[in-house]
Amino acid sequence: MDIPILTKFIEGLKLFFASKRLKWLTLVFVIGAITIIVWKSLASLIPALGGIALFVGGIFPTFFMITCFLSLLGLARFVADEESYQKSFIYTIIWFVVSFFVLIMMFFIRPIFNWMFIGVAFLGWIGFQSYFSTRSSLGYASSMDIESRSKIVGLLYGFIYILNYVVIIGAFIYTFFIINPVLPDAGTFLALVGTVFALGFNFVNGMVYVAERKKSTASNIVFLGMFISFYSAYFIYNVLKGYDPGLDLVGIGITVFFILYTMSSVGRSLASRAELDTRFKISKELAATFTFFLASGFMFVDAMFAVILGVANPTLEGGIGDGIKLLVFPFIAFIMVLNFIRKSRKVPKEAPVPDQIPIIEDEPEEEPVIVEPEVTEVEAEVEVTPEEEPVSLDEVIDDEEDSESSEE
Repeated sequence: MDIPILTKFIEGLKLFFASKRLKWLTLVFVIGAITIIVWKSLASLIPALGGIALFVGGIFPTFFMITCFLSLLGLARFVADEESYQKSFIYTIIWFVVSFFVLIMMFFIRPIFNWMFIGVAFLGWIGFQSYFSTRSSLGYASSMDIESRSKIVGLLYGFIYILNYVVIIGAFIYTFFIINPVLPDAGTFLALVGTVFALGFNFVNGMVYVAERKKSTASNIVFLGMFISFYSAYFIYNVLKGYDPGLDLVGIGITVFFILYTMSSVGRSLASRAELDTRFKISKELAATFTFFLASGFMFVDAMFAVILGVANPTLEGGIGDGIKLLVFPFIAFIMVLNFIRKSRKVPKEAPVPDQIPIIEDEPEEEPVIVEPEVTEVEAEVEVTPEEEPVSLDEVIDDEEDSESSEE
């Protein structure tokens, strides 16, 4: 069974992992992600390890920040080798040492530290997740190719619209009153604001569906609303349930999925742009290192918030990242819906047609003229003689005997 989205997903990953250099960078990222998750759990259990976790986890996003800058300058060959993993390992050790000293300097220059890791990496990865998740939901609805607009389909879409409200409100009530019943605090306020944002998006998305209900874009709008509602419910649950120092397998799974999906999208985008005649082309190394910088930077800042806020404000420990996602996802999804509808309504411009079209009368067909070849005077004087028949040997002998007898 061929699923279009799954096929594109696998093809994009193959394009992304087409070289040894990208495979090595991916391995370094995976090691960094595991290291950040482990140190986050240890620092939450043993607060004295918080400072060590800060520098251990921060080396990886700093490494990808430096290698991203080198790839931008066209020096990807000094980031990782294309032929030898041994050389790539040596390059990685060298840049890890450089990253450690750069991280220390950035830590003492706090504005640069906050801007690069919180402003660019943390918020940038949330924006990446919002964009790619919204695009994937719109693409999934397009692949289903629902052309029928019967009453049953309309009732199904109406049920999904009501279900979205139930899922969002139910997640807030269930988590706040049953899973973690506590007095209202900062985490509750953040989850409440995010819930209002999600409900507001569902309402506006429903109004857009009403306007587009008779068009092919209706299914895309409905599935996007369902996707955002379920995702918002997951964020609400994470913010209100309280921080668990153990491994969050669901959160890790979602993060891994979006990292793989981003790499697949990058692979397809770079492959499509490879043959375009453009001055500005992004190399695979630049796209990979930038993606890994955003992803590892988000994980690092999220772990840092968990360690710092765990002491200052336990109610926000581990939930600040999901709280920001809860606010950003509906906003990005709304922009994507408007852009999707704008593109769907674009009609290709037709060639201008003159007001009066000249009428051309049919002319009678002329008989074909047969031109005979001219005959020259020399060819006319030449007489065509029939071909002589071959003479046999007996006839020649008879002719000789007749001539001899006549002489006698």
